[in-house]
Amino acid sequence: MTTSVYTLDQFVIDAQEIAAQRLQSDAAIAALTGPLARIIARPDCLADFAGNDDPSPEKGFVIHRSETLTALAVVWAEGSSAPIHDHHGWAMEGVVAGVELNRNYTRVDDGSKPWFAELEERDPTRLGAGETTYLADPPADIHAVEIPEGKTVAIHLYGLDLLKQWRFRFDQETGAVTPFIGRTRD
Repeated sequence: MTTSVYTLDQFVIDAQEIAAQRLQSDAAIAALTGPLARIIARPDCLADFAGNDDPSPEKGFVIHRSETLTALAVVWAEGSSAPIHDHHGWAMEGVVAGVELNRNYTRVDDGSKPWFAELEERDPTRLGAGETTYLADPPADIHAVEIPEGKTVAIHLYGLDLLKQWRFRFDQETGAVTPFIGRTRD
């Protein structure tokens, strides 16, 4: 019996088909969990990407981008991080290699003061190779990322075009909220 290899191309096709259904976020996340877990189970999965033959690249890249789905190969150096931010939509993360720590936050103010947010930290999510997690719809998508040990390679999925999405950074000390346009690093 021959077992076929689940390729990055097939993963993108499967993810696009799920995203095209425009499911509610919890249903989309549930449907994408299996394919994401399956592709990150292959440590060499990123070598499938046209133009990249390195299963552990030094720089991230866009795997797929549309209005309903962004898939990114994210590469983090040891000790790197992303400040507290949001995505304005659901997100999923699957670690191919290394460790990714997400510090999760809940907004506890009433939102009545412009460009201000009071945040409370929740339990963090620590992912190792082969593990997945998700961030639900706003406001449950506020988080920061830390890479505590070694280089980390992951696949991140978003239920929108992250690269053109306005998002927010949050300063927990001052409460300041600052808008920014999407980019490929978080």
